[in-house]
Amino acid sequence: MALVWVIGKGGLLGSALYQELSQHPHNLFDPQTRFSWDDKELACAQFKKAVSAFASQAQHGEWKIYWAAGIGTMHSTAEELQDETDILQAVVTDLLKNERLTLHAGTFVFASSAGAIYAGKHDDPINESTQPSPINAYGHTKLAQESIVNVLNQMGTTVISCRITTLYGFKQKNGKQQGLLAEMVRRALSNEVIHIYVPLETMRDYTSAKVAAQEIIYSVSHLEKTSGIYIKIIASGISTSIAQIISILRRISKRNLRIVTQADVKSAQYQRVVQFKSELGPTTSSGSQTNLIEGIAGLLLLIQQDKVNVINNPQ
Repeated sequence: MALVWVIGKGGLLGSALYQELSQHPHNLFDPQTRFSWDDKELACAQFKKAVSAFASQAQHGEWKIYWAAGIGTMHSTAEELQDETDILQAVVTDLLKNERLTLHAGTFVFASSAGAIYAGKHDDPINESTQPSPINAYGHTKLAQESIVNVLNQMGTTVISCRITTLYGFKQKNGKQQGLLAEMVRRALSNEVIHIYVPLETMRDYTSAKVAAQEIIYSVSHLEKTSGIYIKIIASGISTSIAQIISILRRISKRNLRIVTQADVKSAQYQRVVQFKSELGPTTSSGSQTNLIEGIAGLLLLIQQDKVNVINNPQ
């Protein structure tokens, strides 16, 4: 049985991965450490200790690491992203140097951003064969981070970069912005103005954190059978416009939404229509519009429950 470590399990995708993996026959590694991402030197020292413990527990057997960590966003500068890259580089170096870890028995899964990496593309649809075309620091950084992780394959480790489309979901008590859909639902429930900074016809492929986690795990189980470097697009295959989302949310919430649209200089970084379709076999989801409707309904329920919890349990 493989020893599995989810790095970033406190985040939206990481927590979904950890929950899904907990339901499978895996031996989960948990260093019980809250990594200090805002202090690079401390974080590197913490990871060095954690990698050593992970290698000891792996006992030269099969292992998997899911990297779903990071504090950057589409609007982060190169300077803001550098510490994140340096921490990743330190972890990869520690893995390569650890003599107690059998590198050819391992799989490293790196969660990346399809939207950032293909931001400058107009292909319809985009797949794993499409050449990357980042247009901002975040996209360039994700490609650079993938290259750092790929070095592990020189020692036989299977490396899988999962380029994920627009992720949505909600995680209680998480300070990081959780995306457009969660923010729209939160503001709808609070009767606040919903600000939209891109044209309403802007279309994106939305994938829930839970479904993304399921598809990543499913893909890894197939791709890891042969050592190599792989790219896997995680997408529903359906693009939905902001206007459609507003309609869905209005119908589900039964509220008259307060929408304010205004141009934003950052919106120039986004293509109007982006569609994805993986070439690497079937996924675990049906990829239907119904999934997004159900996803938004589930998101609304979670945020409603969180609001009640906050009221009943004030800090």
